Amino acid sequence: MPLRDLKNARCLVTGASMGLGRALTQELCHRGARVVFAARSADKLREVADRLIASGISSDAVLPFPADLTNPEDRADLLEYTSEAFDGALDLAINNAGIGAYGRFESHDETITRRLFEINVLALMEMCRGVLPLLRRGHRPALCNIGSVVGRRGLPGRSEYSASKFAVAGFTEAIRAEWARDRIDVLLLNPGFTATEFEKNLLVDTAIYKTDQRRTMTASSVALATLHALEQGRSEVTLSLPGRLLLLVNRISPRFVDWGLSRWTKRLYADSAALARVESPARSL
Repeated sequence: MPLRDLKNARCLVTGASMGLGRALTQELCHRGARVVFAARSADKLREVADRLIASGISSDAVLPFPADLTNPEDRADLLEYTSEAFDGALDLAINNAGIGAYGRFESHDETITRRLFEINVLALMEMCRGVLPLLRRGHRPALCNIGSVVGRRGLPGRSEYSASKFAVAGFTEAIRAEWARDRIDVLLLNPGFTATEFEKNLLVDTAIYKTDQRRTMTASSVALATLHALEQGRSEVTLSLPGRLLLLVNRISPRFVDWGLSRWTKRLYADSAALARVESPARSL
């Protein structure tokens, strides 16, 4: 029997205008939850809301709210709106908003790292701070932070992104213990390569190795796995067989993984002319 039933749950989902956030919002609504869902684009949020209402979901359960989570005023407005919508309580908060940056660390300037951490780490942490009082008043409350497989094993060409997701993992583990006294479950969800619009919205892409063809998991399947983990009260879940195998081998023999990645990277970067073309400023997004 599930630990929690998401029907009638009061939920908040960030990064909800596309990809995994949109899939989570849709699945929660179809399970009977009421959802405040946030993203920067008001137009995209409205599209998600219109589709849900057209599918038969009550408009009272579909609550879009445009917000830039790196903006303190927007965060405060979102939290106030959520509190008013749900009478000061929240049963589930999912921090999904995030962005990526691909390519060698040396090919990027410091603004990339700062921007990544501002969105992926600092905004997420402040959202956790903001939802805590609401979750304390919730029914079997839970928090889910979306991490990544590369937040458990750093990969070449994903250095800044890996660092930001490692920070999310460490923070999530820490507050899991801190929030236990309030009986708030805290889940870290580590997706592998997922077929979403993520790569179309990177801060920068100077990677010579592309992963489009490796994105075999759908946003819907990741959303279903996430909600199943929340229903079961799990603390951490890593998705995709390749992702789990990578972390298993890394746990058993990290030197072997280092050796393999080093050899692969040397071959990948052997063509200096091709590397220079990919890493030219004109390829930055």
